[in-house]
Amino acid sequence: MTRVWFNRTFSNVRTLFELIRRADTAADFTLICTHPEPSFPGFTLAHEYALEPAELSDAEYLDFCLDFCRTHRIDALWPGKTAHLLAEQRDRFAANGVRVLAVAAPEVLDRLHDKAQFALAARHCHIPPPETIAFRTAAEFEAAYERLSFSHATLCIKPAQGVNGAGFRVIQPGNAGLDALARDELYTISLACLRQRLAVTPSAQTWLLMEYLDGTEYSVDAVGDGQRVRALVQRAKTTGRGYGQRLVARADLTQAVNELTAQFGLTGLFNIQFRAGRHGLRLLEINPRFAGGIGYSGAAGINLPYLALHGMIHGFASATQTAPQHAPEMTVLEVAHYLRHEDAV
Repeated sequence: MTRVWFNRTFSNVRTLFELIRRADTAADFTLICTHPEPSFPGFTLAHEYALEPAELSDAEYLDFCLDFCRTHRIDALWPGKTAHLLAEQRDRFAANGVRVLAVAAPEVLDRLHDKAQFALAARHCHIPPPETIAFRTAAEFEAAYERLSFSHATLCIKPAQGVNGAGFRVIQPGNAGLDALARDELYTISLACLRQRLAVTPSAQTWLLMEYLDGTEYSVDAVGDGQRVRALVQRAKTTGRGYGQRLVARADLTQAVNELTAQFGLTGLFNIQFRAGRHGLRLLEINPRFAGGIGYSGAAGINLPYLALHGMIHGFASATQTAPQHAPEMTVLEVAHYLRHEDAV
């Protein structure tokens, strides 16, 4: 039996555990979960769980992880918090008999987390990133704005490093004031306001000016073996007030994910985001982790978390598979969980 530790991560790891346990009929894996919050939802479906200490430095957290692996007889670590640090120190874990199941090498994780570097590295992909220029100062922004506004009617900005859309804003050439709030335009910034802020205080971090994409967003959950895709689920996200997600099987998305898997050596479970714009589909980012919507893959009949874990531990079958396993096209309105969990009094 292989003891696999999931350190601090997102609450939807509960779905990951549910899918792995559903497929693990031979009881091959023991799933251990840690988190600083006692009410963390992931604890409900882990075989074992424990509390992590909070507010540790990176060095202190690394020591905690190494000690936890020794005291809890861990065979493999599926990293969440400080995934880059843990991947970077994989030799120290290996010396203790622990495999770090990182999606990519540390230097690749650096590139994926820096959206400016990633846009440059992936610009020759079958589906390229949106046209992007990095800036920090007012002068750099003005030069970038003049260049991109010639080709694109609407532009947007976001930080080069960030998650969950933090800092993303669509640039409005005019100043809509309170009218924008009345229209729920929460993710906008006026051009005048942006210029004023840059003139007063240049940014301490790198920002990206990009063509704005207002079409359908596609979220692709995939399992790679470091060279090619083994299985994937393509989700077209519902826009407006609709419910659920539409599962599709687009050849162009499959080709792009295959290219990116080979280029960046992606192994295990990861997520890639695309979005349509005026000039066609564009590549947004690679998330070297499971996505929030991973439960949709289980509803589609492809158990990506189990395929990833089994492949990383026991090896991906070499064989004759020439095309990745696809989920069929369908619409999934809701992913439900029926397990009831009660803490003992």
